[in-house]
Order: sequence, then C-alpha cells, then structure tokens
Amino acid sequence: MDLLKFENFRNEYNQNLPKVVDEILNTGKQEPLCAIGLITTDDFYGFYITWDFGNDIDAGNYFEWEPDDIRVDTNFLYQPLVDIVDRCKDIDFCSPSEEKWDFAVSLLTVLQEIINQLPNEIFQKNNFKREDVLFFATMGDGDYVNEMLDTSIKMLNDQKTLEKFKICTN
Repeated sequence: MDLLKFENFRNEYNQNLPKVVDEILNTGKQEPLCAIGLITTDDFYGFYITWDFGNDIDAGNYFEWEPDDIRVDTNFLYQPLVDIVDRCKDIDFCSPSEEKWDFAVSLLTVLQEIINQLPNEIFQKNNFKREDVLFFATMGDGDYVNEMLDTSIKMLNDQKTLEKFKICTN
C-alpha cells in the first residue's frame, strides 16, 4: 500500500503523540514499566489509547485496562485514520482479506516510524528508559486482533524492550 496515503495521519501523530505519551508516563513516574496501546475497531475507524503500569503487564489483556483520564487532547487519534479508511474504497474493511491485512501492516509501518521518532527526553524526564515502555497497536475485536498485537509488538519495540517484557520473538 502507498504510504503517502498516511501523510496527514503521520503529521498529526508526530505533532500530538509525544504530548500524550509524556502525560501518560508522567502519571506513572514511580512505576518500573509501562505499556501503551493504540486500539482500533475491526474496520480501522479511529484509534483510542490505553496503558498500564507495573512489573506484570500483559499486553494481551489490554481490553481490561481502564486508563485514567489525561488532560491532553486525544482527538487526533480518531479522525486522521478515519479519513484514510474513507478514501480506501477498494478495501472491504468489514471482512478479512489480503488487502485489509496489507492496510494493517502499512498502518503499523507508519506507527513504527512515529514511535521511533518520539524524543528520548519524554522518557528520561518521566524516569523511564525507552526500553521500559512497550508500544503496541491492535483491534478491540475482529479479524486481526492477535495478528496485529503480535506484529505490532515486534515492529514498535526494540530488542531491549522485548527482553525487558520477556517477549519471545520466535
């Protein structure tokens, strides 16, 4: 898929995601580890963000997390993705398909770039190292929940993070 379709998404997320991650990490400065998830619908109609802190984080149970409210505006998580989906008339987002999975991988590729560009200062000023924070993206339910979760964990995190969270990459 042409990643240029994600240009507005990339710009919105590059501008706003650092503020959201900063506020999330600030709420858990005393915690040893953090996981931050971007959750979408089965038809990719926007994202919402969720997170958890502690030593025994299970990203597979993200649906049980109840994040505290944060002051930073998270509206940017929704509309840029909806705009892309609305323009992709050739993809049936309501059924599993090669095209739908290709869209998911393209989305994860753009998220990988955005997360890799998060400034190290955000982590450091909140008493975290980059490898103390696990990022992932998946669906709340639907066709590719597990595939997106597994793929995103490997794409959005480096080896140090995977080791710290005891995630096997095989």
